[in-house]
Amino acid sequence: MSLIDLKDDLENLVVAYKSDFYKWDGDLIDCSDYAKDKFCELFLHHMTSWWDDVLPPVVSNQKVFLEFLYKDSDKSPLSVILRGEIYMYLEEHLRELVQEAYDKMHNIQPEEFPGYERWH
Repeated sequence: MSLIDLKDDLENLVVAYKSDFYKWDGDLIDCSDYAKDKFCELFLHHMTSWWDDVLPPVVSNQKVFLEFLYKDSDKSPLSVILRGEIYMYLEEHLRELVQEAYDKMHNIQPEEFPGYERWH
């Protein structure tokens, strides 16, 4: 899977989330836990190179583990804790990707980096 595919799918998920929460401004932190789980699941589906960083080392079949964690486990306490820890690990990177997808959807231009101008 590629980053381009991830960004396309993120845009689709952002559109779906925005239609349910019209006041949302694209900040991942403001999303529900359910939505955060969906964003994490999508990210991990595409970015398999992150699996070794995110998943417990004793997991032998990472794909099956992720399917169970995000699709079949619902509200079991251990699953909730694991999903929360995964979200916290991915939050900074994923937050930026989600905001980019939101901004692209709404034609919001990123602010220019002011640089390191000297004050005279």
